[in-house]
Order: sequence, then C-alpha cells, then structure tokens
Amino acid sequence: MIAISTMWNALRQSDGAALLDEIKELGFDAIELSRHLTHEQIEQIRPHLAHTQICSIHNFCPVLLGRPQSEAEKDPIQLASLDADTRNEAVKHTIRTMELAVEIEVPIVVLHLGEVDTYDRSYLMYDFYEYGEREFEAFGTKVEEATEWRKRKEAKHQDAVLFSLDTLNEMALRMEVYLAVENRPRYYQIPNFDEVGLFLQEFKGSNMRYWHDVGHATLQERVGLCRSQRWLEAYGENLIGVNVHDLKELEAYHPPGAGDLDFKEILAQIPPETPTVLEVRDTPPEQLVEVKEEWRLWQNPEDQAGDGKHG
Repeated sequence: MIAISTMWNALRQSDGAALLDEIKELGFDAIELSRHLTHEQIEQIRPHLAHTQICSIHNFCPVLLGRPQSEAEKDPIQLASLDADTRNEAVKHTIRTMELAVEIEVPIVVLHLGEVDTYDRSYLMYDFYEYGEREFEAFGTKVEEATEWRKRKEAKHQDAVLFSLDTLNEMALRMEVYLAVENRPRYYQIPNFDEVGLFLQEFKGSNMRYWHDVGHATLQERVGLCRSQRWLEAYGENLIGVNVHDLKELEAYHPPGAGDLDFKEILAQIPPETPTVLEVRDTPPEQLVEVKEEWRLWQNPEDQAGDGKHG
C-alpha cells in the first residue's frame, strides 16, 4: 500500500472536502490523517469518507483547540509529562483521537509520546554535521554529553509513558484499534532506540506496535545517535507502518528522489504489505504523481526489469 499524508496540503487547503479531493486526484492507494487537521476540516471530510481509504491517523488529530495548525507538532501536553494533570489531559485527547479512528474506521493510531525534560543540545550535533566534523573526536564527545544528560532524567519519563500507555492500550483493545509508537528525530524525544523495545516488551501480545519513520531514523544516524538500519532489524516483527520522506542533509520532508537517500535500498527492508505513507511538504502535485509511479517500481523491481522503458 502506498499512501500519502494530509501533511502535504492541510495548511494550504482550509476546506476539508477540497483537501480530500486534491489528494484523491494524485491516485494514491490510501490517505493518512496528519496532526495538522482542524476540527472544521475533519467535519468537512467526514461525509466523503465512505469512498476513501484512511490507513492511519496521527495523535493528536484534530489539532488541539486553540492551537494554530502551524504549531501542531509542538505539543503543549505530552504522554511523557511528569505532571499528572498534564499527562492525564494528553491521555484524554489521545482517546479522542482513538474514538475518531473508530468512527471513521481507521485501524492505526500513531503516537508521539513526548520528550525528556532536558536542555536541548541538538544544536551541537547539528553544528558539527554542518561543518563536516563528524569524524572528529569532539563530535562523539558532544553526542555522549547530550545523551548522558538525557539518561539522568529519562527513567521518570519512561514511567510516565508506561502509565499513559497502560490506559491507552486497554482502550485500544476494547476499540479494536492498533497503537503505534513512532521513532523520533531528536535525541531528547521519546522513544529512543532502547525505549521502543521497552514499551513493546511491556505490552507484548497487546495492540501495541512500532511505526517507523525513515527520515527520522536517518537524521539520528547523521548526528551520531543510532544506525538507521537498527530500528527495522530489531523491531521489524512489530512493524505496522512506515512514514517516508527524503532528506537534504539534515532537512526533512522532501519527496523521495529529491534528496540524498537511497529508496531502493530502504524499501527493500520493508515488507511489501506494510502501509507506507509519503509524508512531504511543499511539493507540486505532478511531482508526487511521478514519485508514486517510481515508488511502485522501487517496491516491485521485477516490473522494472520487464519494462524496456526503465532500467
């Protein structure tokens, strides 16, 4: 399945019905509902969903009331919060996203879990990358310093996430939806590589799964955190979906082929039946159609071998 996220046009197309029509014209197999959709857009989309396949929905969706669409990625409440009231509020809004998923028959809710409350030292890693000093000993030292600060505080946040997921997993079992924890790009965000294993083990046999973001995994590798292939090697049996976007150095959400990732190699690691969602911004529709067709060839190289126009 090759799907596309509403990240592409949610901020540009305010009318939900028009937003849906614009995406459908691209001819993808399915659509993912991103965190950028407003309550109004969701209500405008609803009447048209009978003939639309929605493969997944990101939490929180719709965007929290009073929160600008442009700030949908900056969660004021988190499932990892150490404040019980804030955490409970995040759980409540996650359940609302899950209820929406049930109402519109979406099988997977992708979770952003939050972050460890530590001073953000990402700029050190990013600066070293930009200046081409990744091989210098100082680069490894800065990465180690940043992750050590995270380790001092992460245990309490892990416990907070487990509290949140315990409630959410019980609801997911009743609702018959899957919850998918997504890998994140920054070192202080949750989950890191080890935390994915922790959460999956804690809820083994439940509706908890892993959602892989190709760009996020590569960003972590480029700043010295975790080899990108490790995620799928370790958690592939729990994989339920993949977000795909290309990178230009450390800049994310470009269409495949527009950056510097090798998608033939990447897609070869992903089981073909796995929902694979294109997550891009600011891309002309004709380019997305080209990406979709090229993508099918990447996933099915035997088709390319049998077509004299390719290869």
